Amino acid sequence: MSERVRRVGFIGLGDIGEPMARNLCGAFDEVVVHDLRAEAVARLVASGAKAAASAREVGERAEAIGVCVLDDAGTRAVIAGADGVLAGAARGTVVAIHSTIHPDTARELAELAAARGVDVVDAQMTGGRALTEQKKLRYMVGGSPQALARVRPLLECSAGEITHCGGVGAGAVAKLCNNLVQFQAWQGYVDAFRIARAWGLPDEALLGVLGWILNDNARVFLASRTALERDPGNAPLRERFTAVMRLAEKDLHLAVDVAYRLGVSVPGAALCAQQMARLFAVPDLQRR
Repeated sequence: MSERVRRVGFIGLGDIGEPMARNLCGAFDEVVVHDLRAEAVARLVASGAKAAASAREVGERAEAIGVCVLDDAGTRAVIAGADGVLAGAARGTVVAIHSTIHPDTARELAELAAARGVDVVDAQMTGGRALTEQKKLRYMVGGSPQALARVRPLLECSAGEITHCGGVGAGAVAKLCNNLVQFQAWQGYVDAFRIARAWGLPDEALLGVLGWILNDNARVFLASRTALERDPGNAPLRERFTAVMRLAEKDLHLAVDVAYRLGVSVPGAALCAQQMARLFAVPDLQRR
C-alpha cells in the first residue's frame, strides 16, 4: 500500500476549483495552490493554503495535485507546459484532472506523465459550486486503481460519490455523457415552457406537472433563464449565462467529436450544440 499523501496541490481556483481547494485545507499537512488571479490565491491563503508562483512549483511541492482549469489547452499548459506540473513533479506524484476535456487529451497527458514516473487520472465531477461546498460532488474517474487509491483522499474532501469508470479517458467520456443528457433535458424543458406559455398555461402549473422529472439544478436554470428573458439588460445574469453557454458548447462539441471518432451517430447532440444560445436566452450570440 502506498504511503499516505501529506502534501497536496491544487491549480485553478475558479467557481468550483476554489471551494474544492478550500475543502483540502486542514485535511493534509500542506496545501499548495496556484491560479493566475492573485485575489483567488489570497482567499485560499487566508483559509490556510500556501501560494505557489507557478504550476511547476506546485509539482515540486506536492505529492498529489488537482487541476481544474477551463479547457484542453489550459490543461495541457498547466500539466505539460514548459512551466507546468511535470517540469517539477517527482516520480510517484499523481495528478487528478478535474477539467472537462476530450478523453484523448487525458490519455495524451497520461502518456507524457508516465514517461516521468507520474500518474494521471481524469477525475471529472458534477454538482456545481453548491454541492462542492456541501462536499457532495459526484466524481467519475478514469485511471488505474492504484492511482485512484493514491488520489482518493483528495477527492473524498469534496465527494458524495466516487465512481471508477475504467482506464484513463473513461472519466472524461462519462462526464461528457452526463453533460449531454443534462443539456438535452434542458432543451426539452425550454421547449415545453415555450409551448405552455404560448397557450397561456402558468409556469407554476407546468412546474407542478413536471415536478417528478425536474431536479433543483433544472429549476435554478429555468428561473434564471426566465429572469433574463424578462430583463435582457441584466448584465451580471447575462454574463454568467453567456459563460455557461460557452462551456456547454465546448462540452457538447467534445461529445459530438468523441461520437464521430467512435462511429456513433448522435444527431440530437449535434442539434443541441447548435441551440445553446437560444437555450440560454442569449440568441444574438447564436453561432452562424
